[in-house]
Amino acid sequence: MVRKKLIKIAAAVVSAAILAAATPMSSFGVLTGTQVEAAAFDYHMVFDATFYAQAYPDVVAAIGTDAESLYQHYVNSGMLEGRQPSALFNAQIYMSNYEDLQAVYGNNIAAYVQHYILVGSAEGRVADHLLPGKSLVSFDALTATGVTPASTSVDLSTWNLVLVNHEHPISTAYAPEVTLCANGEYMHKDVTPIVKQMIADAKAQGINLYLVSGYRSSSRQTYLYNRKVNYYKRLGYSQADSEYLAATVVNPPGQSEHQTGLCMDITDAGYTSLTEDQENTAGYKWVLEHCAEYGFILRYPKGREDVTGIIYEPWHFRYVGVDAATEIMSRGITLEEYIAENSL
Repeated sequence: MVRKKLIKIAAAVVSAAILAAATPMSSFGVLTGTQVEAAAFDYHMVFDATFYAQAYPDVVAAIGTDAESLYQHYVNSGMLEGRQPSALFNAQIYMSNYEDLQAVYGNNIAAYVQHYILVGSAEGRVADHLLPGKSLVSFDALTATGVTPASTSVDLSTWNLVLVNHEHPISTAYAPEVTLCANGEYMHKDVTPIVKQMIADAKAQGINLYLVSGYRSSSRQTYLYNRKVNYYKRLGYSQADSEYLAATVVNPPGQSEHQTGLCMDITDAGYTSLTEDQENTAGYKWVLEHCAEYGFILRYPKGREDVTGIIYEPWHFRYVGVDAATEIMSRGITLEEYIAENSL
């Protein structure tokens, strides 16, 4: 099958490069479902210090004319205040020109800037003037109307067993209540204490675990997915194949369990790379043996890629509750098969 062949190609090509797509950026402010973590991204491509200084004398009065200081102001506050970084890029104009981006990013200013840098500029999208027939749309208007929901058959009331994959997306507007868990990462509020207990119990047995990634907003997932698409395009794949291959490693927005706050990428603290070699670590072996006791399962097991649509990930564990986890892990089945069997 073409699908199986492409999945195998993805596994072979990116086994040593997955970390680049999955490693979280450092936090910026409070993690929400409508903001990306802006501070860790490189925005220099759209920033002109001379323009910024001339356009905003209030900023110059406060921090001076040092180029790097001006750049940091834009990243840390100016961007979300709607300030323009250069004559060639205006986030509001860029958003107003493209309804397809509005449907994905809503009022997330940083996401529009990142999209332009990553793909929009190369696609020839316009960010410095309104296109014919377009009018200026305010970000406040998008706040009022919200992000266009994706169609979904998922019942979010069964929160611990919600199935999220390529065939069962959730709305990109969905944002669970999350709390700080470990290493600056957030998890679903009901899962956070369980993960903390797991990490503590492992430590008591001489195993040090590291929470690499937990909850991700749809905007954050969009950035990671687009970055992986561009990775494959640089390898010479077509746009369609790049999008498909990327989706076997980093799910598109609305199709990632990370948006639910119920899953985590967790590793041995001594080896935090997200590669198949993780399976050889003491941390992985401990988590695999004990995960069901805490209600977690190995979400993407080896040899089940045709069922999950995702390559083998010995670092990705998903909370489903103790009863479901015990059955899934003892039988060696996937969440897809468990839900199908139980007509959930």
